[in-house]
Amino acid sequence: MTVIKTIPYRSTFLAQEAADAWKYFQEAGYPDSKNENWRFSNPTPWLNLYGERISSDNDFEEGLSSYIIPNSIPIIITNEKLVVPQSIPEGIQVININAASKGKMSKDSFVDVADYHTSSFVAENTALFQNYIFIHIAEDIKPEHPIHLIHLVKAESGCRLFPRIHVNIAPGAEIEIWKTEIGLDNASHFINLVTEVVICENAHLKWTNSQEMNHNTGHISSFNISLKKDASAKYNSFEFGGGFVRNDIHTHFDEPNGDCEINSLFIPNGKQHIDISTMVHHKNPLCSSRQLVKGILGGNSTAVFRGLANVYKEAGKTDAQQNNKNLILSPSARVNSIPQLEIYEDDVKCSHGSTTGQIEEEALFYLQSRGINRTDAMELMVRGFANEVVDKVENQDMKKYIQNSLIQKMEGMIQ
Repeated sequence: MTVIKTIPYRSTFLAQEAADAWKYFQEAGYPDSKNENWRFSNPTPWLNLYGERISSDNDFEEGLSSYIIPNSIPIIITNEKLVVPQSIPEGIQVININAASKGKMSKDSFVDVADYHTSSFVAENTALFQNYIFIHIAEDIKPEHPIHLIHLVKAESGCRLFPRIHVNIAPGAEIEIWKTEIGLDNASHFINLVTEVVICENAHLKWTNSQEMNHNTGHISSFNISLKKDASAKYNSFEFGGGFVRNDIHTHFDEPNGDCEINSLFIPNGKQHIDISTMVHHKNPLCSSRQLVKGILGGNSTAVFRGLANVYKEAGKTDAQQNNKNLILSPSARVNSIPQLEIYEDDVKCSHGSTTGQIEEEALFYLQSRGINRTDAMELMVRGFANEVVDKVENQDMKKYIQNSLIQKMEGMIQ
C-alpha cells in the first residue's frame, strides 16, 4: 500500500468534502497487486508522486480547431480546466466551478454517484480536484448536435491532473456526448479522472469516449452512471493510448425499468497495459444491461477485463448479459479475463462468457486462396473483429473519427 502525505487537499471550496475524502485516502492508500480488484494491475510505477500540480496556463490556442469533430457542440478542457465556450445552445448549461468562481454547487449532487469509499483513487480525486466541470441538460431538451468534450493534456514536464466532470440530464431530455482525450506531449503524466452522470426519469444518453494519451502516461478513470426510472444509457469506450490505463465503469439502476449498454474496445501494443473493470448494480426490478468488451493485443502488452453484474434481492425481471472476446496478435501479449455474476434474486435472465484466441489459420488460408496476401488478410480479420464494437457508434462523424484512430493504432501491429 502506497500512501502520499505531501499534497495538501483542497480548502477553497467544498472544503469539508475534501477533508473527509483525504482522510479516507490517507487511511486506504493506493491499491497494489495484493488487492483482489488490482491483482493483475500495478499502478505504483505510474503514480508520478513528485509530479507538479499545474493550472491550465499552457498555450493551447494553436490548432484547437483541428481537434473538433464536425457537426458537434465543442467544449474544450485543457488539462483539468474548462474553457467556457462562447456559444452554447439553449437548454445546455456548462459551468466551471473553482475557488475563483462565484457559482455555488449543490452538496446533495456532489457525491450522488461516485462514492469515494469504494475507491482510493476516487477519494484522492475528491480531495484534490481544483475545477468542478458541471454540465446540465434541461428538461425535455433534445439538441440537434452532440456535445463534444475535447480533453487536451499538455505540460513542459510530467504533472498530476485530477479532472472532475458532473453531467445532469433532466427528465425527458435526450443527449449524445462525445469525449476525446488527447495527449499533446510525451511527458510522464498521472491523470486521475472522475466522471459522474445522473440520467433522470425518462431521459436518454449516448456517450462515446476515445482515449489517446501518450504511452508515458498513467491514466485512471472512474465513470459512474445513475439511472432513474425509465432512463437509458449507451456507453462506448475506445482505449488506444496511455502506458498504464484503468477504466472503471460503474452503472447504478437506482429506479425501475432502466436500460444500459456498455461497449468497449481496447488495443494495447508495445508495453502498454489496459485494465477494463465494469460493475453493473441491478438494484431495482425490470432493468436490463448488456456488456460487450473486446480486446486486441500486440507486442508485449498486457490487459485485464474484470466484469461484474450484481443483481440485488428484489430486483426481479433483471436481464443482464456480459460478453468478453480477446484477440492475441503476439506470442508475448497476455490478457486476464474475469467475468462475474452475483445474483440474489430468482426471477432473472443473466449470462456471461469470455473467449481468448489468435487469428484462425484456416480463415487466413481461405482469404489467401482468393488472392489476398497474408498481411492484408490478417488486417481484414482484425478490423472485422473490432467493427463489432465500432459499429455500436451510430453517429457517422464520430464513427469516422474512431475508424481513423483504429487505422493509426493498427499500423505496425499486424505482421
